[in-house]
Amino acid sequence: MQTAAQGSATWIWWIMLAFAFVVIFLPARSQKKREQEMKTKVDALQKGDQIILASGIIGTVVGFKDEALEVKVAENVKLTVLKTAVAGFLTDRTPAAQGGKK
Repeated sequence: MQTAAQGSATWIWWIMLAFAFVVIFLPARSQKKREQEMKTKVDALQKGDQIILASGIIGTVVGFKDEALEVKVAENVKLTVLKTAVAGFLTDRTPAAQGGKK
């Protein structure tokens, strides 16, 4: 009788381990995929693209620096922001490397 009880306890642990894998690791994988897609889109930005910054400011890309962008937010107002501050895009472009069209 003890071996049957131990065998069923082993299956419960395997089920719990599989559930933990699904709950913890699969969402992390999809998050990494979204981050990679965002990085690809930010790297493909061109002058004239409209973007949304993390602060909610909407602007137009007018220039590039090493790891920063120059964004025009109003007449005669330009901000220099890090590329990581880009939260979204108003001009939706898919990079040509992925076969998308402008």
